[in-house]
Amino acid sequence: MNILHVTPFYEPAWAYGGMARCSAGLCRALAGRGHAVTVATALLDPTHALEERLDGVRVRRFPGPAFLARRLLPWASGLRGFLRAELGAIDVAHLHGHRNGLAATAARALAAAGVPWVLLANGTYPHQRQRRLAKLVFDRLWGDRIVSGAQALIAVSGAEARELPRPARVVPNGVEAGAVAPGTARERGRLLFVGTDRPQKRGDRLPGLLAAVPEARLTLVGRFASSFRARYRELGERVTFAGVLPASEMGAAYARAELLVQPAVGEAFGLAAFEAALVGTPAVVAGGHGCGEWFGRAGGCVVPPDDASALAAAVRQRLADPALAASEACQVAGFARRELTWRRAAEGVEAVYREALAEGRAAR
Repeated sequence: MNILHVTPFYEPAWAYGGMARCSAGLCRALAGRGHAVTVATALLDPTHALEERLDGVRVRRFPGPAFLARRLLPWASGLRGFLRAELGAIDVAHLHGHRNGLAATAARALAAAGVPWVLLANGTYPHQRQRRLAKLVFDRLWGDRIVSGAQALIAVSGAEARELPRPARVVPNGVEAGAVAPGTARERGRLLFVGTDRPQKRGDRLPGLLAAVPEARLTLVGRFASSFRARYRELGERVTFAGVLPASEMGAAYARAELLVQPAVGEAFGLAAFEAALVGTPAVVAGGHGCGEWFGRAGGCVVPPDDASALAAAVRQRLADPALAASEACQVAGFARRELTWRRAAEGVEAVYREALAEGRAAR
């Protein structure tokens, strides 16, 4: 198949979270299975190439207003002309997220050309109590039509599927182990948080966790505003902000931690806890959403959402009992290697593509 992926974030735009990593993993796997894969994405860093081939995937980046990109709503100039030239050769399109300018431009062009598309929300369908008015306006103008016009919806967990407006096929993400340099030492009492300062990530709960577990220290990986960092000022050297790390350095960050903490309540899947397990690092995650769903199924530690006491107790228990923690990490890693591979994810979306193509032909 000739497949077009439209995603606002693609490698190496690691600062923009899981969508960049997940779209790249899936596209690489599809290309490895013999498909011709083209990615249309936003140019978020002037040092990135406008066009290149990465692991068999043709990547085309389009510049747009920087202030929209910073608000995670990138728009892309030149995309419309590119699509007009390319869509004659495209069998099916795959949109990642529906509240961005690339998806709005692509959906209109795809509909005009009669090319079916599937939508993978990547956890973005709920408004998460952020920018509600802006999201409502966007949905009225473009988002609702992108969702309703999709031939099929894909969710990465049952929890995400339940949030969507119509039935969706559940295809979990793949998970990859990061490289760890020889001699990387695990630091006793070191906790790790990977995420952002967005409310659903619950990073603001971690100062309370450190107060309840005084022997622990914390490293935070990701993008965090100065107002968020200020909440940690009194904790001094117990807290380290490591910034955004490229994929090549994440394995070492996981390996240095004794325990990953993921208190998020809005994670459709939750890559970090599985990536940590693949290098032997256990995790404590909050339930109530996709991360807890998959991590609990894999044999990891899941605590009730927004339960500070349960989170602290689980962290203390695993710091005090390394054998228990290591056993959980081993179980989760085994599950990930069996069930959560990009090969399996590619097979799952291939089936959705074929159904979308068959339904599109029948409709014509």
